[in-house]
Amino acid sequence: MFLTVKLLLGRRCNLRVSGHESVATLKKLVSQQLQIPAEQQHLLFRGKLLADDKRLSDYCIGPNASINVIMQPLEKAAPEEAPQTQPLWHQLGQVLAKHFGPQDAKAVLQLLRREHEEHVQRVSLDGLERLACRLLAQQPCVEPTKKKEPQAVASELQQHEGGGGGGGAGAVDQ
Repeated sequence: MFLTVKLLLGRRCNLRVSGHESVATLKKLVSQQLQIPAEQQHLLFRGKLLADDKRLSDYCIGPNASINVIMQPLEKAAPEEAPQTQPLWHQLGQVLAKHFGPQDAKAVLQLLRREHEEHVQRVSLDGLERLACRLLAQQPCVEPTKKKEPQAVASELQQHEGGGGGGGAGAVDQ
């Protein structure tokens, strides 16, 4: 069977494999085709992380399936003198404490965290890919081949026609 293996920023390859192959073997094939070390790869199928010791058939991966690759950066030895930054939520809590009473600041912070987590849960891999293309790429990316949801298409049309609307993040939430 043939699988399409796709990186976040658009590089992809087609591989011929058997359903009895292990995920570790698939990572080796991806490494050969896309020059990404197997130890830096995280393979995802339908949003689920694939374990190296499992077989493709364990995940019901069939012919013409699409596998996403997320690269894990190589760990660099961090110098001990590097300044430790405080987590975003702690910093935001400190800012809120300057403008609200202690209980109100805590309530606002909890509300912001809950809304943030809900938004993150709705982001699709295609939405992440579009966002990464906008933020990281020097040149335009190839859009995913899947049909866009009507809400995302309408949002992008508004942006291109100068309608403004909901800003740039609307196309990411799906």
